[in-house]
Amino acid sequence: MEILRYVFLVFHLFGFAALMGGLFFQLRGKDPVAGSYMLSSAVVQLVTGAGLIWARISLNLPVAEAKMGVKLALDVLVAVTALVGMRNKRPWAFYAVGLFTAAAAVVAVAWK
Repeated sequence: MEILRYVFLVFHLFGFAALMGGLFFQLRGKDPVAGSYMLSSAVVQLVTGAGLIWARISLNLPVAEAKMGVKLALDVLVAVTALVGMRNKRPWAFYAVGLFTAAAAVVAVAWK
């Protein structure tokens, strides 16, 4: 079960890296818009985040419910904003995805 928890963690980090890496890559262009990679990465974040919580509960490790609730809300915001941005091709959605992703990273690292 511990190995599965680490697998979830690695893929959770891959999802974050894909979101932020794609965001920084598109910032070089003239008209950045949210793409399908953002939605895919957001879904990876949601699924692996839920898997991480499940693995921690299964291993009787502590889970900060408030922190996980905030992270879940931010991950849902990332996914919904990426979906809206992908369909409407609006620049504000691209920047909102980046902001919500950065906020989720700050919550994950700074909230004890």
